[in-house]
Amino acid sequence: MKRVLFIYNRHAGKNKTWAGLSNIINAMTEEDCLVTAYPTQYRGDAGEAIVRWNKDFDQVVVAGGDGTLSEAIAGAVRLDEQPIIGYIPVGTTNDFSKNLNLPLGDLTALAATAVTGVPHTHDLGRFNGQSFLYVAAFGAFTEIAYSTPQKAKNLLGYNAYVLEVVKNLASIKPYHLKVEYDDNVIEGDFLYGMVSNTTSVGRFNNFPPGNPDLSDGLLEVTLISPVRDVKDMEEFSRALLMTNPSILNSMMTTFSTAKVKFTAAQELRWTLDGEAGGAHQVVEVEAVHNAYTIIHGPEKPQ
Repeated sequence: MKRVLFIYNRHAGKNKTWAGLSNIINAMTEEDCLVTAYPTQYRGDAGEAIVRWNKDFDQVVVAGGDGTLSEAIAGAVRLDEQPIIGYIPVGTTNDFSKNLNLPLGDLTALAATAVTGVPHTHDLGRFNGQSFLYVAAFGAFTEIAYSTPQKAKNLLGYNAYVLEVVKNLASIKPYHLKVEYDDNVIEGDFLYGMVSNTTSVGRFNNFPPGNPDLSDGLLEVTLISPVRDVKDMEEFSRALLMTNPSILNSMMTTFSTAKVKFTAAQELRWTLDGEAGGAHQVVEVEAVHNAYTIIHGPEKPQ
């Protein structure tokens, strides 16, 4: 029998999720698991719980949003012997889950997959020495991500973010940056920037473009130029509403690299996996190759 530490964030997603908590636990029990459930008590507790109790369990399963998963991974990579992580996404946007081929929308199937799926090793990002799971970002969306009220997130989901961004779009100012990677230097004004290891950000599929490999030792950098006129503003709003990043191609610069340095004219506020990451003038981001192991669903037939 597999001993499973089930860590869940009872504040993530919509309240009705946790009305089915017993069904989630039962689905893992039916897969020959002995489940110990632990509700997180504070920000960062998912990772701390893994560090405290990992030796007592064969596997860890995390239920919550991308932020909860990020906390868990940050804890797991502190250990010499890391647990395999299963993920039950029940947050607001659940971007990272789209990389994992999970049976989204079915909680009991997600729970069963979390303990029976296929382990894959992924890269991790390191931001000025702090780990992040799938995206570090600044600019147009970042303050919106953590300033949008939790009640609005729970009620409206992605639309809560869209409403806040569109409402503030005209007043968002670009940032002057020097971006250095490999032997290249880019300098200019940017409305938004991110370093990511994912195929989906903010419910934008294929953003950044090119279907990135999460285990290639590289991170993807995306920079979006400022809104210049009413036409750009219309395209920006349309891209958000339609979750279609291709609309922004004329404003977008992208590249892949193992390490990148940002130097700003003034301190920038960043987010790490959608949570506040502090204000920094100089930021160095690098890929940590094959840093952790997470469960995927079975591959879909071609």
